[in-house]
Amino acid sequence: MEARKNMNPEIESNTFTKRIGQTTYVVRFHYNENARETMQEKINRMLVNEVSHSDFMETEEIMDE
Repeated sequence: MEARKNMNPEIESNTFTKRIGQTTYVVRFHYNENARETMQEKINRMLVNEVSHSDFMETEEIMDE
């Protein structure tokens, strides 16, 4: 794979590839090592925030009827 040959070794540890059909995606990710919350805590916080600011409860009530 040509894209992998040109990658910086420091970045490569934060990279993975995913093949979907005939397309191969090279995914690079980064994170703050000094973050105050883990990725799981962040995802949970975002989910709670999304649900509390949506009409989720109204939808549940309509479905129960």
